[in-house]
Amino acid sequence: NNKVETEGKAPGGKGGEYEASFSATAREATERSGISKLMKDGHVVHDHLFEPCGYSMNGVAQGDAYWTIHITPEAHCSYASFETNYKCGAYEELIQGIIAVFKPGRFTTVEHIDFASEAGNRGPQSPADCMGHRLANRVLCDFCDGAYSIQMCNYVKGGEAEN
Repeated sequence: NNKVETEGKAPGGKGGEYEASFSATAREATERSGISKLMKDGHVVHDHLFEPCGYSMNGVAQGDAYWTIHITPEAHCSYASFETNYKCGAYEELIQGIIAVFKPGRFTTVEHIDFASEAGNRGPQSPADCMGHRLANRVLCDFCDGAYSIQMCNYVKGGEAEN
């Protein structure tokens, strides 16, 4: 499992969460924002625009993989979450794609690492920098005698102070 939560937008930036505000349909918002490109080997099952603002998308990929995105595009409390159980060798490319779409001021990643999986064989990954964001905090917890771990990393934009 991998989850990315973003808050705020990058100074001067307009992320994918704001594209939903300028779209007539949920499908248009999915395409214009770049969200559809995040879905590796999958397709959108349901996407929805909310009034007065907001967006939600659920998708599936081959096997039992799912993708879900929820967005609240408000100037004072912009928030987006992305969650998937898509199995891959590494999540860095996916996380970079999410950051490119949403252009957040800060974000948090949560990884559930099963060491018997392809990604788990590499162990927990937490780059010091990611798309102009720096690693501010990292928490790693091991469970079941090291059979799996949960890692949470907080990233902030450039020189932004931590909250």
